[in-house]
Amino acid sequence: MNMMFMALVADLLTLFFLFLSLVFTAGIVWRVERKLDVSYKFFLVALALLLLAESLGSFYADSGIFMVVSSLLKALFGFLLLLGVWTMRDIVRDLDGEKPKKV
Repeated sequence: MNMMFMALVADLLTLFFLFLSLVFTAGIVWRVERKLDVSYKFFLVALALLLLAESLGSFYADSGIFMVVSSLLKALFGFLLLLGVWTMRDIVRDLDGEKPKKV
C-alpha cells in the first residue's frame, strides 16, 4: 500500500467518525433541556465545523484559500468545544454542590 492511499483511508475514517459523532450529538440535543442543552449545542456546532474543516482540508488541500478556511474552522471548533466543556463543567459543579446557589 502506498502512503497516499493510507492517508486517504485515514481521512475517510476521520470524516466517518466525525459524522457519526455529529449524528449522536444531534440526538442528544433533541432529548435534553436547559444548561445541558446549551452545552450539547456547542458540541454539535463544534463537530459540524470540524467535519467541514476536515472535509475542506482533505479534499482541497492544494488550494490556499481552502487551507486558510479550514484552519479558521478548526480554531472555531476549538473555541466552541471549550464553551461546551465549560458549560458542562458548570453543570457538574452545580450537581456536586461546589458552586453556591443563586438567590
